[in-house]
Amino acid sequence: MTTFLIIGSIGLVLIIFALLVGDILDGLLNLDAIDSDLFSLSSFAAFLGAFGFGGALGMAVTENVTWAAVIGFVIGSLAAFGAIRLTKALKSSEHAVSFRSESMVGHSGRVITAIPVDGYGEINISVGGQTRKIAARSPEPIPAGSEVWVVSILSPTAVEVVSLNALP
Repeated sequence: MTTFLIIGSIGLVLIIFALLVGDILDGLLNLDAIDSDLFSLSSFAAFLGAFGFGGALGMAVTENVTWAAVIGFVIGSLAAFGAIRLTKALKSSEHAVSFRSESMVGHSGRVITAIPVDGYGEINISVGGQTRKIAARSPEPIPAGSEVWVVSILSPTAVEVVSLNALP
């Protein structure tokens, strides 16, 4: 059991190390050469830590080294798979919504400075949990406090809106 606890402790130290400087080390040593996160420091550390502590748990339950190693391997594999999934989710830009101009089309906002006919006012718009103030133009006058819908992008700092009351 002591061997499994030592392996688990080494894995735990590697996990902490991976959290602190893992991306730098992965880049320098090119540990993730096939871009799958399978051989990354975080997945290896998760496997090693879970294998060690899972093996110690297996030894406590079965008192058989072979079964303890099998239990440790299964738990370690599950931990490595979880680390891979978490790493991919964190690195993924698919879930991150930025305030690029095209990301504002189709979102609602609230007028904070009245929009005159063929002139500019201002709206607050929330995209991806971030609220920004941006210039807005409309073919009709819209008073402050009205809710509007972004229909097109005029420039990186201005959008065209319509009043939600005007929509069918």
